[in-house]
Amino acid sequence: MFGSRPIGAAGRVCTLALTLLAMTSGARAERRDGYFARLTAAVHAGLDQVIAARPPTLVPPVPVRVTWKPVRIGSLELGAPLVAMTAGDLDGDGGAELYVVTTREVIAVGLVGGKPKELGRVAFTGDPAAQRPRDAVGTALIVERELVAASSTWTQELRVSWNGKQLVGTAGDPGFLVCPGERLGLVPGRDHFGDLATSVYGVRCRADLVDKVGVPLRVRATLAGTKLAITVEKCRGAACTPAGGHEYKDYGAAFEIADLDRDGTPEVIVTGAGAPGDPDAVKVITLGKDEKKGLYRKSFTGGVAAVAVADGSVVAAVRLLGATRVDLWRLN
Repeated sequence: MFGSRPIGAAGRVCTLALTLLAMTSGARAERRDGYFARLTAAVHAGLDQVIAARPPTLVPPVPVRVTWKPVRIGSLELGAPLVAMTAGDLDGDGGAELYVVTTREVIAVGLVGGKPKELGRVAFTGDPAAQRPRDAVGTALIVERELVAASSTWTQELRVSWNGKQLVGTAGDPGFLVCPGERLGLVPGRDHFGDLATSVYGVRCRADLVDKVGVPLRVRATLAGTKLAITVEKCRGAACTPAGGHEYKDYGAAFEIADLDRDGTPEVIVTGAGAPGDPDAVKVITLGKDEKKGLYRKSFTGGVAAVAVADGSVVAAVRLLGATRVDLWRLN
C-alpha cells in the first residue's frame, strides 16, 4: 500500500478512502456510522505512517557575530509601574516591537532606527483584583500574533493585537499565562506563584529554537526563590526527550532565554536578586558554559525591571525605585 514515494502513498490512501466512501452510499443506515469511523481511523493511520516515514528536514542555525556595545536608546514615561516586558513582530512589518506591561495598560514601542517610539496603548478592563501583592507583578507572552498580558492589579488578562495600524485589546481569562497552555495563579496577597513552600517568581518557555544540526529544542526556565532551573529537550515531531538541565543561584525575576549568536546553544539572560531599585546588572550565560565568566555582563546604577530580546538584541528596562519612567538599553 505504501511505496517508496510517501507523498504518492498519501495520495493513494486518500483516493482509496474516497472510492470506498462512494461504494458504500447504499449501505444500511444503522451500519454506516460504524463503518465510516473504522474507515476514517484506517486512513488516519495510513497518513501517520506516511508522515513518520518522512521526518521534517532539519535546518541548522546560521551563526552570527555578536558585538556587545551597550547603548542607552531612550526613556519612556509609562505612567504606572512596569511589571513585564516582551518583544515580537505582531504588526507584521518585519521588525520586533517591545510590549511593556504596566499595572494599568500595555504599551507598544517601536524600535525602528534604534530609538524607542510609542506606537499605542491599550488599558486593562474588567474588575480590579481584590487582593494585590505589595509589589505588583505581571506576565507577557506572545502566542502566534497576539500578546497575552496580565497584571496582579486586575482579575483578567488582556489580549492585545493589531487591527491594521491600531492596537486593540480584549479581556481574557483569569490567571497568568506563563507558557502556551500553562496558566498559573498568584498565592493570595503574595507576589509569587506556587505555594508558600515553593515560591515560583517566573517561568519562561521557548519552543522556537534549534540545536546546531537543526533539531528543535524546547527550553523551560523556572525561578523558584532565587534558584533558576532550566531544562532542555530535543524534539522530533511530537516526541521530546531530555537533553540537559542547568541550575543557577541568586538571580532575579527579570530573565529571558534566547540563542543570541545562533550557534544552536541557548543563552540565559539574568539579572540580580537584590531589592527593587538597587544597583543591578544584566548577565548573559551560555547554557553549559562557565557561569562565573559568563558571556557578557553590564552593571547599572538602577534596578533592571525587565529584559527582552528584540531581533537578536538584548533590551533592558532600567528604573529607580518607585519611578514610572524607565531607561531602555540595547546591549548588543
